[in-house]
Formats: sequence, C-alpha cells, structure tokens
Amino acid sequence: MLRRRFVMGAASAAIAAPLTTLQGCGGGGDANAAPEPIPPSKVVLHLPADMYRHPGAPTEWWWHIGTLKAGNRTFGFEINAASFVKDGFAFSQVMLTDVENKRHYQHTVPFLPPMFNVDTWAEADPSKPWSVNLGDEANHLSAIEVVNAGSGYTSGPAVQITGGGGSGAIAFAIPNASGAIAAILILSPGAGYTSTPTVTLVGGGGNGATAKAVYSYIAMKAPQSDPTKNMTVKSFMSDQVTGTEVLFDLTFSQQGPPFFVWGTGINPEGGQGTVQTNNFYFSLTRLQAGGSITIDGVKLAVSGVTWMDHEYGAFGSSANPVKWFLQDMQLDNGVCISNYSTPNLGVPELNKKQESHCTIQGADGTTWFVESFVTPIGRTWKSPKSGVTYFMQFHIEIPSFNASIIVDTPVDDQEFPLAGGGVYEGIATASGTFQYRAVTGTAWNEQAL
Repeated sequence: MLRRRFVMGAASAAIAAPLTTLQGCGGGGDANAAPEPIPPSKVVLHLPADMYRHPGAPTEWWWHIGTLKAGNRTFGFEINAASFVKDGFAFSQVMLTDVENKRHYQHTVPFLPPMFNVDTWAEADPSKPWSVNLGDEANHLSAIEVVNAGSGYTSGPAVQITGGGGSGAIAFAIPNASGAIAAILILSPGAGYTSTPTVTLVGGGGNGATAKAVYSYIAMKAPQSDPTKNMTVKSFMSDQVTGTEVLFDLTFSQQGPPFFVWGTGINPEGGQGTVQTNNFYFSLTRLQAGGSITIDGVKLAVSGVTWMDHEYGAFGSSANPVKWFLQDMQLDNGVCISNYSTPNLGVPELNKKQESHCTIQGADGTTWFVESFVTPIGRTWKSPKSGVTYFMQFHIEIPSFNASIIVDTPVDDQEFPLAGGGVYEGIATASGTFQYRAVTGTAWNEQAL
C-alpha cells in the first residue's frame, strides 16, 4: 500500500448524504462466488506482539480514522502518530470533519529530537502496556511554526519564548540560502507552560520573520493483556488556519479478527523481506468507539465503528516519495474492504477505469487479496491551498465478488496541505452491490496525487 511516503517527503522538506450507522462488520456475504481465500498460515504478523513498536524499522505509524456520530451529527476524524527514524523525525496528523456544517479542522505537527525520542515514543516490549506518544499533554509547547519567513537573514535570529506560565524553553531558527527562515527547532521544551507562549525573532540581519508556538499531542495506551481492546486515545490540536481547538477523548475495542492487508500482512512486491526492506501492514476494522470530542469548548458524546491502521517497515526515501489513492470500506453486509492503486498502475484520470487491488475480509476473518478496478467519477475538488485537484467520487469494481460500489465524499475540503503539495484524508460513504446484493456503509477517501 505504501501509504504516507508523500507526507514523509513533505515534512522532511519543511525541516451530503447522511452516513449509514454501522453496527459492526458482522454477518458476511455469500462466499459461493468468492475466489480462494488466503490461508491463515500465510499471515506473517502476530498479535499482540506486532501491535508494538518495531526497533530497526525505518518508519512506523498508528492511525485512527473513521466515522463518529453525535446524535444526528456525523463527524470524520483522523489521529495519526508517525515516525521516520531514518530521517530523524516524527509527526502527528490530526483532523476533524463536521459533515453537517461542512467544516474541516486539521493540523500537521513535526516532532524532532529532543521532542521525539526514537527509543521511547512508542512501547516496543510486548510484556508491558502498549503506548504511543507524541507531544506532552501537560506542557503547551510542542513545536514552533514559521508564520512569515521574512527576508535578508544572514544568520539565525534569536528565538525568544515568553509567557505561557512556563520557563526553560530553548529554540533556534534556521535561515535558508535565500535569507528566509526555513524552520525553527526546539532544543528544550521547558516545563510548566499551561498556555501557548509567545515567540519573537530578534536579530540575524533580516526582517519580517514571525513565528508561533503550537500545542498538540497524541497519547494512545492499552492494557498489555490485549492492546486491541480498551484502547484509549487522547489528542489535541488547534486548526492550522482558524485556531479552532479540538480535543479527542476516545476509547476503542476491536470486535472480531484483525484485518491483514494483502491477506498476509506483508507487501507481496517486496518478497519476504525484513522491516528494513519491506512493508508490513494490518488494520483493526471493527473498533467499537465511544467517548467525546470537544470543539472550541463544546463537548459532544460520540460513538461509532472505526478503523485503525498499523504500518511499518521500509518506504523509500524523502527524496523519492510515492503517491497513491485508496478507499477503505466497512459494509453493512459484514465485509470490510481496502482498495488501492499507485501511479505505477497508471496516473488516475476522471472517468478512466484503471487497475487496482483490494483486500477483502468477511466477519469470520476469511480474507482475500484480489484484482479490482477503480474509476474516478463525478465531482473533483481543487484545493486553494496546495493547488492539487482531488477526486470526490469513485466507482470500485471487484469482478471476483460481483461487486460494484460507489464511494462518495460528502465534504470536499478534507486536505492536509503540506510543503510541496498535500494529502487528502476524508470521511466518505459506500453504496452499491456486493455479490449482487445491495450494500451500504461507511468509507474513507485517501489520496496523494
């Protein structure tokens, strides 16, 4: 699947129809028309051990996505914690889409040493409780973003951090060859910041550069006995454009078997390689979710059936990122599907069918990896921030399951704009037929084009 390579490259360069309430992917469909399933003996991953961090893996991430309901209101969300050890940094991506009000909140925050510790950011020992952490809930200084790069800087200006109730924060600014401020790195986050401090740039021979402190964190934890159940995820971010504050306080418990991407959990294109040479990937697609989201102080109780991905291993380089598009589906007949295509299978074009591949799983864990076709249809949306045009609707055809499914995106603007482009992560719906029977469900639309 090779997801997130585009984000890695961008981060490195920078340093509406109502949705069906899915009760669970239970029930399964008629398997008579199905091809041969993947034998369980071919699965290379083992839970709970592979839920944990993998020392030596160049990249690794856990991300939660999906649909949450608060009464009649529908929300899409993503909480993604990712490390790129070989490039020396990590990042968080957090977003919330309010379908009813057509509002999208998002923020991507990079974490560099000492804010990111390769050996402690996620638990690697399966004999201990599982955890993943980026940022510090107790200290409101996670990163410093350049607001205006300024000009004429012959050296890095002094970074003055004041206010916020804390002390001890140290940072330095990095000018680029053109004399603009390219980035500000935190050497010490200090302590005791109960609100975001003020950042001022002084000296350096230039003028016009401004910056702001950012507070954001992700804290995931679960019991050692079974980290796929009773998983708590807390996360905070302020929208990158409006400053709207969003707090997630959620609990997830998987019901049913895990979903091994490609049927085996290992990319077949990479052979039987190690974490240094191949891509490993599984999902939890039947997470019973509950808890709350708070938007600018308004707290809403939410629930739903959501999806978590854990992917790790080798993913190219920041200089050569890979692009893709993908559609995840949780259908009301009990089937979960992850369908994807990459540009080596053909650059996507509107109304042009192209080959794709999909992993399909029934409620009992029976899994298939089969050929499919995807056709971008209907609406497109051009981001005013990145200039990228994204597809809002897809027609997915899976001949071996007599399946024809439309994935539709109810809110256009669901982009994470990044340096050099953007990545699309959006709530969607699914409707059509599977083995000739009508199906509906929740879905997810992901693109890096």
